[in-house]
Amino acid sequence: MRLIDKLPFVKPPKERYVLLPSLGRGGFSLPFLRKKTDKALTFTVESSFYRVLGINKEGEKVVPPYEKDYAGDVPLEEKLKDLKEYLLQTGVDLKGFSVGTYVPTRHGILRMYTFPGTLKKHELTKAVNLYIQQEISETFADKDVVYAYAILEREKDEPYRVVVTIIEGEVYDALVAFAAELGLRLEVVSFEPICVINFGLLKNLPQPFSIIYTDLNKILVVSYSREKILYEVFPYVFSTEGGFEETLNMLIWDIRNYIVLNDLTNLYLAGIVLEYEHLTEYFLERLPIFGILSLEKFPERYSLLYTLGVRLLNA
Repeated sequence: MRLIDKLPFVKPPKERYVLLPSLGRGGFSLPFLRKKTDKALTFTVESSFYRVLGINKEGEKVVPPYEKDYAGDVPLEEKLKDLKEYLLQTGVDLKGFSVGTYVPTRHGILRMYTFPGTLKKHELTKAVNLYIQQEISETFADKDVVYAYAILEREKDEPYRVVVTIIEGEVYDALVAFAAELGLRLEVVSFEPICVINFGLLKNLPQPFSIIYTDLNKILVVSYSREKILYEVFPYVFSTEGGFEETLNMLIWDIRNYIVLNDLTNLYLAGIVLEYEHLTEYFLERLPIFGILSLEKFPERYSLLYTLGVRLLNA
């Protein structure tokens, strides 16, 4: 177990995005201490694909959006090797880029804890660490992990709200080593549900909000408010071919039940299904969706990478 990003007791920057928690050996840096950059490279490596995107301050591409799909679950090392080869083949000079990635949901957990606002700083730190130790022992008993936590902004009479991210250490180390092989330093290792929340905040959604984020291998439902964070993964193999309704019908039923049981409101649809009109209509007709959360600048499947890039360029 390794504490990667121990945060000081300062108010986080008042940005539109949830800047914290992020994972990184360098620790937390205040915005004015951060080296300025005007280009961001973001990537993610999933079970059966990887994606990469590079943008500048204007949100324009400097490394074209690219995705490589695999048949089945391929070892992480092999996908990172392929990604490295692709980046080298682009001929883009990556020096000067801010670099970030997010870890897929299956490799970690995200929690929000609430503590009395009357606690002293050392009491809060002790309480947070006790909760983290319990989460690790229950969820990652036989695994090395890295974790980060952030104390969110609050009014004087409000309780403390602490957001905790815990991910598998093996995955973290592989991502850091990959960047180092390219002569790069990972400035942010984020977590998929946090990127989904950030996408909603980037789009100025009123709180509380919930997002049904769709991807090639899952449907991720995330709900965010000042009081709590909820998320649930529904495994799914994406397909646009005929007969997809039969596979989706049962999944939609499970998602609807989850929405009802957790009293989720202000639901928005995002992700890969928005690239296909018939699939978008299918979801809109069967779930209580309030609106669509579209990226617009790039294919919808790059929503989280774009959001992470904006976070890097504005931190």
